[in-house]
Amino acid sequence: MLLIARKALALAHNKTIRLTTREVHCLSSILLSPPLVSLDLPENWVPYSHPPSSIAFEGEQKTVVIDGKAIAEEIRTKIVSEVWKMKNDVGKVPGLAVVLVGEQRDSQTYVRNKIKACEETGIKSVLAELPEDCTEGDIISVLKKFNEDTSIHGVLVQLPLPQHLDEAKILNMVRLEKDVDGFHPLNMGNLAMRGREPLFVSCTPKGCVELLIRAGVELAGKNAVVIGRSNIVGLPMSLLLQV
Repeated sequence: MLLIARKALALAHNKTIRLTTREVHCLSSILLSPPLVSLDLPENWVPYSHPPSSIAFEGEQKTVVIDGKAIAEEIRTKIVSEVWKMKNDVGKVPGLAVVLVGEQRDSQTYVRNKIKACEETGIKSVLAELPEDCTEGDIISVLKKFNEDTSIHGVLVQLPLPQHLDEAKILNMVRLEKDVDGFHPLNMGNLAMRGREPLFVSCTPKGCVELLIRAGVELAGKNAVVIGRSNIVGLPMSLLLQV
């Protein structure tokens, strides 16, 4: 297409060129449109390499970039305070158990960030790593131990799992009151039904809504576009926005 555009520009300047049949058809639509040389561009045009943080169109509200890092730091500071208060009041801290299967790099990064966040806020964390070729029974055995461990208050299985494993069956084994990822069918079902409250909501969608609320965005009455419909992000995100 770039070559065709150049030939169209050459024709606009009355230069002689050779054209293939396909190029003739393409150039017909181009040359029947307003002349290329009449485009209102400056002589020395350079694309803007640093887009502004906010853009406003006539009659529309200004678009604002949300500082997620600053908001996350505020939330983390509050969590540190609450964890210390819990430790002083009852002598315990929250405990999170993470199950990681295989050596997928992005999954390892996500888990590493979760463990780091726990360390920074004073939350106890336990990581169970299983090989790529482990069985469903291996994972379920680990989950049962975490379900019964009174020092563990939240359990999550890092997704995606290897294809030979039944993801739904494994997620269903996480005790409902410890399902901090919100993937248990009862938590998802309660989220979908009006008038019911899930014990936990999927973290990424909840984080998105939290960012909007803390940025002062009024959600009621707005139109939103959710790209994707996965059980992890897209579906719960659309349900949360139905306010």
